[in-house]
This record gives sequence, C-alpha cells and structure tokens, in this order.
Amino acid sequence: MTEYGTLLRRLVDFTGSKLYAVADEVGYDVSYISKWCNKDLLPAPKTAHTVDVALGRFFGDAIRRDGAEAAFDAAFPGARGDGALEQRITALLTEAYDASAHHRAASGTAATSEAELLIRHHEILDRLRTIPTPVKGDTVVCTIDLLTLLKSRDFPALEQLFHGKGIHIHAALDLSPFQQCGQEEMGLLYGFLSRNRESFITLYDGAGLEREGLLAVGEHCGMLISMDGHGELDALVMSRGTAGAQLRETAMTRLSERPVLLSPARPEDMRRGGYRTDFYSRDQFQFFSPYGFEFLLPPSVCEPILQAGGPAAGPVWDLRRLFITWEEVFQKSHIDFYLLKSSLLRYLDTGELLFADIPYHMSYAQRLEHLENIKDRVLANHDIRFFVLDDDALPPGPPPGFGVYLSPKKLFLKSPGAYLTGEGPMFYTVQSDTLIQAAQRYLEHLQSLNACRCFDHRDVPELERRYGGMIYRMLTMQQGSDSERQTHSGDPDFI
Repeated sequence: MTEYGTLLRRLVDFTGSKLYAVADEVGYDVSYISKWCNKDLLPAPKTAHTVDVALGRFFGDAIRRDGAEAAFDAAFPGARGDGALEQRITALLTEAYDASAHHRAASGTAATSEAELLIRHHEILDRLRTIPTPVKGDTVVCTIDLLTLLKSRDFPALEQLFHGKGIHIHAALDLSPFQQCGQEEMGLLYGFLSRNRESFITLYDGAGLEREGLLAVGEHCGMLISMDGHGELDALVMSRGTAGAQLRETAMTRLSERPVLLSPARPEDMRRGGYRTDFYSRDQFQFFSPYGFEFLLPPSVCEPILQAGGPAAGPVWDLRRLFITWEEVFQKSHIDFYLLKSSLLRYLDTGELLFADIPYHMSYAQRLEHLENIKDRVLANHDIRFFVLDDDALPPGPPPGFGVYLSPKKLFLKSPGAYLTGEGPMFYTVQSDTLIQAAQRYLEHLQSLNACRCFDHRDVPELERRYGGMIYRMLTMQQGSDSERQTHSGDPDFI
C-alpha cells in the first residue's frame, strides 16, 4: 500500500465515511477509491490535485459536522497549521501523493514497466487470448466505442476481458448510430448487458474519444489498440506494471470527463429523490418482462407480497404507495406489455415473479385471481396491449437478462437474476435521451416481427374461449394435487 493509500484509509476510518460516498464526491467508481486505499494505485497525475481538493472538502465537512477538529489535530499532527481545515487536509494528501509517486518512480524497473508492440494480426489475437479473465473486483476501462468492438470480427479474442462475475466495466459508447434508427445497435447493447449481467457496467458518451484507443484490464495491464476501417485490429501496444497502470488511469480520466449514459443502481437509489414516483407520473409506458409478470396484480396479494419481502425490501409504506400508483396508472394510461411466450408459460406453471424488489411465489389461487384481474383491467382500459414474442421464431441470441421499464423521459432496467443469485447490479438507469428514444423505437420494431402477436381488449372473448378452460383446469388440478400430496405426506401407502 502507498503512503497516499495509508493516509486516505486513515481519513476514511477517522470520519466513518463510506467508500461509495467518497467516490460520489470525487467522481470516480468506488472500485478506484478502494484500490487507492488498499493497493498500490494512485490517481492520475493530471487529476491528482483536483481529487485531493475534493477529498479535502469532503473530509473537512465531515469532521466539522461531527465537531471533531481537536481530535483530528491530535490524530494527524502533520496537518496542523493556520489554514482552513479543508486546505490542511488537501495539503496533507498532496504531500503523501508526491511521496508515493516519487517512491514508485524510484523503485520502477524495466521488468515492471515492460511494453511490447505487435502488428501481425494473428499475433495480436493470440496475445489478447493470453490475458487472464478478470476476477471479482477487477476493473476494465475502455475508451474504444463499445459498438465498434461488438461489431468487430475480432471481438471473440477480446470478449473474455469483458466477462467476469463482479467485475466493473467502464466503456465509451458512440451515440451517433442511435440517433438514426439504431435497432441493430440497441439489440447488440441489450445483448451485451444480458450476457454480462453479473458485471457492473458504466457507459460514457464516447464523443471526442475516437482516437484514444485505450483498453486496460486489472491494475497493471494497459493497451493501445489501433483498428482499421473494417473494425479489424491492426496494431497493439501492451504495457504492464507502472506503465500499464498509468494507461489505465489515463483511460479512466478521459472517460470521467464525459457524460454518463448508463450506470448501475441499487434499490435505495431507485427510491431516493422520487425516481420511481416521477417515472410513473407519465401516461405512456412500455414494459418488457422476461421473468414472471408483476403488473396488474389483484389488490388481495399486496399484503402477502409485502410480508414476504421483509425489512430488506425497503419501507413498507413506499411499496404500498407503488402498488397504489400502479393501480392508478393501469386505469388510464397507454401501456404496451412485451412478454416472451416461454416466460409467460413459466409463470403460469411456477407462479414466480419479482414485484418491485420482492421475489414472490404466487399460489395457484392467486394466479387465477391475477388472470381474472388482468382480464378486467384490459376490458376497462382499451389502451392496454400485450405483445407476445415466440422465442423459437426469434433470431438466436443470449437469454434476456433484464426487464425493461420505459416511459417517454425515463428508462431503467431490472435484473431478476441479481435478486435470485445476489450477483450483479439489480438495476441500470439510463441518463441519455438518445438511448431512451432508441429503446422506444426498438420495442416498437418488435411489433413488426413475424414472431410477435398483439392482443388487446378485442381478443379477450376469443382467448377466454380457447384457453380459459384449459388454464383453469391446469391450475386447479395442480392445486388439488399439491393439497393431496400435503394431506398424504405422512402416509407410507400413498404413492
């Protein structure tokens, strides 16, 4: 650990600060703050002073808020002086940074800063395949446009660098293709997120980064990559050790200067500042549900679901308000629901769904009541439509990993897998109007596919005639079988 890291860790511990709060203050991902504190990593020289000033302000506010100035002077005698508290903390951090940077430069050797140049295509691909797959906690930083990589025929040699449980990916994204039609690009982006749903991905506006060509993996592996006009790799400079770490810091600095387009979020982030309330204040919505169907639930299941959620699901009053909000929204709004045929059949069979932040298993009786409530709502609101996609007739691709929640001004994604396995981000929020509009066009494009069928209030009588009796018998027979198994569970003669 560097002298700078030791001091930063002491300041964090002294003020009782959370690393994610420090990260928000300085504008870096929390994984970087952790590595500054705990590993041999320093902020980039270009941004070090700005970071130290922000940290001085953050820790100074915390110390003053706690009335701990005297205790700080006793614990950090080197920070005593006549200046303001924030200035003294900044000076302390700057001094530690300079000492750490000097020590690193003095101890560096050719072996720890080796670089190699490759220009033969097959050698470039072979070299990339030797880079170890990132592990949990590692960071991948890429200033190359993500879509350019995904469309490249050479991406298979790079794909393992973007795939790992619990890794943090920071990448540039060129918005210009999404400003036109963007259907292919939106499909590629959603597929990338779904394949890597156990990774934490942040995307930045790639405008102005076209010539950077930086890719860094882990702490000490940095690359300069050149691609030809066809998206093929034609040159690679790979640096390790100190030089690799510096490339990584440079890449992260360049990205952090650009607007964030998409970022991971936690349930508390979605509740903070009324995000969900604002989302549902519109009157047009598009939802894609790859797991269960949490919408149009009958009021009778509200309390059982809230009880199943427990304290971890968040404030009960907040969830009740969401349930009431949905009731109002579904009465009058224009809503398009997109469902996979396989997920619809799975829900009817298992009853598994994810309501807000609560995984829940609907009983057979509750499922029947849910279907009846859906029918009543659709007949009452003629602006509700269902688009059912036949999985078998869709183009091949990764299984959908995220539910899509889209209104005219907001878009967020929810990962059922994160709730069920504890791996990966639970949400992504999208901060780009261009991406929101492209997502709207992409969902509308699905309506034109041969694999898609539309159902609305006019189809209810025919659907009820064709499938109502079958579904009712299926669920009631399963309910009866379960009850009989429970009744005879202790009977050795029951088979």
